[in-house]
Amino acid sequence: MARKSRKTTNIHIPATPEASATKSKAGIYARLSVEDNGKAAKNSIQNQITYVEDYINKNKDSFELINIYIDNGATGTNFERAGWKKLMEDIKTGAIDCLVFKDFSRIGRNYIEVGNYLEKVFPFLGVRVVSVNDNFDSKILPFESNMLMYSLTNIVNGYYAKDISRKVLQAKHTMQEHGEYASGVSPYGYKKAGSKKKLDADPETADIVKKIFEWRIQGKSCPKIANYLNTLAIPSPGLYRFLNGMQSFQRSSHSKWKSEHISGILSNIVYLGHLAQGKSQESHFKNNGKKKRIPKEDWAISQNEHLPLVTQEQFGIAADMAEESLKQYQKRIDAHTDIPHIENPIRKKIYCGQCGQKMVRRSKVQNGRRRYYYYCDSKRRFLDASCAQAPIHEIPFMDTVQAVVQQQLQLCSPLMNGWDRQRKATRNSLQETTDEKQRKPGRSTEQKSLQISPGLMEIMIEKIVVISPGQINIKFTYADL
Repeated sequence: MARKSRKTTNIHIPATPEASATKSKAGIYARLSVEDNGKAAKNSIQNQITYVEDYINKNKDSFELINIYIDNGATGTNFERAGWKKLMEDIKTGAIDCLVFKDFSRIGRNYIEVGNYLEKVFPFLGVRVVSVNDNFDSKILPFESNMLMYSLTNIVNGYYAKDISRKVLQAKHTMQEHGEYASGVSPYGYKKAGSKKKLDADPETADIVKKIFEWRIQGKSCPKIANYLNTLAIPSPGLYRFLNGMQSFQRSSHSKWKSEHISGILSNIVYLGHLAQGKSQESHFKNNGKKKRIPKEDWAISQNEHLPLVTQEQFGIAADMAEESLKQYQKRIDAHTDIPHIENPIRKKIYCGQCGQKMVRRSKVQNGRRRYYYYCDSKRRFLDASCAQAPIHEIPFMDTVQAVVQQQLQLCSPLMNGWDRQRKATRNSLQETTDEKQRKPGRSTEQKSLQISPGLMEIMIEKIVVISPGQINIKFTYADL
């Protein structure tokens, strides 16, 4: 697999630090799978940090604490974590050269990936690794010197996570079959009852749900209802949960009502007093951790489990209106089926330079031609968004992207040529060694083929930040082929 370095222009690999009396530039890493609520707990984020800080303070001659990296509420079964990515960026730039954590399970519970970091990545980058609980310090005792024990530790951590995941899924399935509410978040308009396995109407939001159905039956569209609720300063479902301590995702702290919220409420049979659970399944050991949609016939449906907020007649009218809206939308889409869509080559890679959110690509048919635009969707999604980014036409935008890419290729050309010369020199040296061995008596004259990879580098666009229609920043990923 190709080695990748995520930097904008320069490729920098820090040199392996020599054993000396100098202090290691240490970074503490702490992780918790379930988001820390700030309360004291044995393995809370703060306790992890305090525990490792005490170790560093006792060994001041060996460590200099530079930074602390935290992943609060992040699974250990993969490495798609913000804190971990920031940690790796600082390692690659040389900001830190030592990683200290409580135990190996804090790095992760996927023993293959954890082993790859400990055996290959960190030694290659010259990083000192310290696991306090495991009494491991790579400066004193390299990982490979006791590989069996540490590999077994990582395997056990992996199987522990798998076992917990399996038991949680089984417990949820059993609750769903018995008509108990198994989700961690209550539907908007309801709150968990005293047993926490049933739903009660929420006096603060139940009337809003009823109003949404009334407005829809009166003929108001979902976008108009969402805009009206925002005008009335009624907190959206995510913001309501955030304000009441039901969840702590920062993205919910300024979320607005959107059309999707309204259509989701209007189509949810929970407001008839029924439960439809098991609609999706998300496991970090199945489907590569991606959410899998479950067919409707396999849902766990139980009826009359709690107080309904709307009547069957109201729900049916709203459902018929939703079906008619879908037909009208499909009709508009089908009107231009003869004009094909062009695949987006930079999908999910364009970000607004003002708010940092991903930009959306939309098309419009004019005079028989399909034209594409990119625009920032933040104003529709967030209360405090102030982006003034105008829609950007794709053709001149892609011309700008192409010009930046060409400039980057010119900058990389000397580096690629240098790598090519180095490979040729290595090939010639190996060939001379092979010829010398063949000239010696008693040696086999059979010559094995020697293949040297060509001096190629793959350059990929990782992220495009749009400052203005004519000003962009591009982050590239380099891979040595």
